[in-house]
Amino acid sequence: MASFTPPLGTCDLRRQAATHVSGNHRVCAVLVHWTALAILLIACLRMGIAASAQEADAGKPSAPPPNKLTLAYYDFSSGKGGMDINLRHTFKSSTGWIAGYHQTDGFDQARMGYEYDYHGDWLTVVPSVQVATHGFLGVTLYGEAGRRFFGIGGMGRTNLHAYWNLGFDPNDYVQFGAGYRDAAGNTVSLYAIRDDRLDTGQTNTHLFFRRHLADTWRLTLDVVSERGDGDNGLAVRSWAVSVDVDWRRWFLRVAEDPHVNYTPDRQLRVATGLRF
Repeated sequence: MASFTPPLGTCDLRRQAATHVSGNHRVCAVLVHWTALAILLIACLRMGIAASAQEADAGKPSAPPPNKLTLAYYDFSSGKGGMDINLRHTFKSSTGWIAGYHQTDGFDQARMGYEYDYHGDWLTVVPSVQVATHGFLGVTLYGEAGRRFFGIGGMGRTNLHAYWNLGFDPNDYVQFGAGYRDAAGNTVSLYAIRDDRLDTGQTNTHLFFRRHLADTWRLTLDVVSERGDGDNGLAVRSWAVSVDVDWRRWFLRVAEDPHVNYTPDRQLRVATGLRF
């Protein structure tokens, strides 16, 4: 599930986080949380490297790996930084994930989610649910109708609890658009995600392009027009860009966002990981 959320300012996050954890209890919880994630990370990297080596030895790609590990770093223009670890597993017709986010100003959040993936001849339906610490709960629904040319629709709802948005789109939203996908999986689409609950006018319009290249390379480009009202009367009129490069089991993503989650912060995002 794409993690959408209403944008929250730094001060808002500090106040809401403070109401849920305090003092030594918070420090101990963070240490236990990140120690467990570090152990999980080491185990996943060992399995991923071994699987990648076996694939290279075989000389041809195997079935799509069911697991995906992502490590991300977020650099804010205000001086703080963020780190995230996300592990996803794909079942026959669904996907689950568990993740943890840490921000250097003291905000930490663990989350987990589940989505069901229905893919018919001309219809795709993907409902999902995500829960997180600080009492957050969110649900989304995404759909496509058509074959090579397809329409896009979706929506999302949360309980408006504290949540640092790693999807970078409005969290309570409606979505609409259209796209084209050829037999090789190359895709181009245009769609908008618009806040329909908080009267901010926030609308992210995405131009999405994905191209499969030779030798299992894949390139993805997402250009986003951001328009709407942010923190403290901030009027946002900006463009964000994200570029992904995939090669076999490995991937790298770099993005720049002038007003991340409709805040004054400019953010540089770097994420990397592997499928195994």
